[in-house]
Amino acid sequence: MAMVPLPRDAIVENTIIDSMAVSQALADAIEVARPSTQNVAFSMSGNAVIIKTVRMPTMTEFELESQIQFEADQHIPYDIEDVFLDFQILGPLLDEPEQMEVVLVACKREVIDDYQLVLHEAGLVAKCVDCSVFTIENASELILDQQQSAQSVMAGDEDEADVHALVNVGATLTNININLNGQMAFVRDQFFGGVNLTEEIQRVHGVSFQAAEKMKQEHFSGIKEEALEAFYAGLTGELVRSLDFYATSHADAPVQKMYLSGGSALIPGLATELEQRLGISAEVLNPFSVIKVPGKKFDAGYLQRIGPMMMVPVGLALRSFDA
Repeated sequence: MAMVPLPRDAIVENTIIDSMAVSQALADAIEVARPSTQNVAFSMSGNAVIIKTVRMPTMTEFELESQIQFEADQHIPYDIEDVFLDFQILGPLLDEPEQMEVVLVACKREVIDDYQLVLHEAGLVAKCVDCSVFTIENASELILDQQQSAQSVMAGDEDEADVHALVNVGATLTNININLNGQMAFVRDQFFGGVNLTEEIQRVHGVSFQAAEKMKQEHFSGIKEEALEAFYAGLTGELVRSLDFYATSHADAPVQKMYLSGGSALIPGLATELEQRLGISAEVLNPFSVIKVPGKKFDAGYLQRIGPMMMVPVGLALRSFDA
């Protein structure tokens, strides 16, 4: 494992602006982590990715292969030749067994090509591209499965729907994945994250971006309430919009719990703030709370501190794919 910071604006809204800086950061990470492979799984998010859940007549995966481009053409606002396309059958609808739900995922070819080029420059080979909203689901299953096993003795109402929101608040982007009874029901990426707090600190305290970032990380107690309030209000507003969108099609299954991750989940008291503002129980997830870590190779205390930041990479590492 290795984590190397990128220069500010090296990547803006999933577009690589400074390819040399990104490939150098990758090379530096490889030097530190010394992985046993050059194969890479990476994830995309934001406006580079389109994720749609559609209803189709029940058919096999093989049958769907031949129809998927036509179906995608109805839902993807780009020329089908300009995107990479994939799908996953979720299963038949309970009330209409002759219909099934299918997740369509499309990503612009030019974006993937840019990422592959940067990886190639760092001596790496892209083998798999995932979506960040899916990776946090993979990683969360590690933790939540253990929690549910421990709580199985205290069973509640078995007929009540299990609905939780996975919210990964990164530097510039928040990934939201709402799960209904173990299945994806709603996903969304919002361009809002920890950098918004840094900018509020910069504005309120009249300091440089670098000084504001340092204050956020090392002198949090010194941040004025005005800056914190603006950030909390902005993040709450983004989450409310997503919850409202979800509720338009799932009014009978409201979100009962929110699980937070990402670098901004390290902000002291964030879970409490969101819980009070949204009226939904909130908890920070840490994948290293359930992953065994060799003490001689890693600093366990450090991993526990940064764990919430690592949900996307852990989710990527957990998935399998055809090499």
